[in-house]
Amino acid sequence: MKILIFADSHGYNVSMACAIEREAPDMVLHLGDHTDDARELQSVFPGLTVCGVRGNNDYFDRDAPEHAVVTAGGVRIFLTHGHREQVYSREGDMVARLAREEGCGLAFFGHTHRMSLMRQHGVWVCNPGSISLPRGGAPGYARLTVSGGQACLLELLDEDGGLLRQEKITG
Repeated sequence: MKILIFADSHGYNVSMACAIEREAPDMVLHLGDHTDDARELQSVFPGLTVCGVRGNNDYFDRDAPEHAVVTAGGVRIFLTHGHREQVYSREGDMVARLAREEGCGLAFFGHTHRMSLMRQHGVWVCNPGSISLPRGGAPGYARLTVSGGQACLLELLDEDGGLLRQEKITG
């Protein structure tokens, strides 16, 4: 199972649509800051499962949850935008702690517009960066591969699908 993860699209959907066409994922996760973009993807790709959460710029969208747990191919994944979890603070482990409380080995957040991937409290925590308005790097997204009920590979990619980093994982 192939899952693409986007964050902070802010109304710029072309790069997301191109990545979906190029990669033909089974699922897309959108981490907020423009939940309308996630809905548009669902409309353009009606057979695609799209899940998302609300970001700090999505204050009018009360239908989208602030955080969610998604099960994909038997793997529990924690999603949040990150603004409520203080992702800018030095401690910055609130996302990992919440994911662990929910029984998730993977957590994704956005908000900072900066790619990151680390292991905290036994949880892989990833920010795919911003697909449209990056800070300190290229526009990009993440790709998660799930097989046999386990997460196998997590990759950070630039907007054209070029590999920036990859980690073999279990969780």
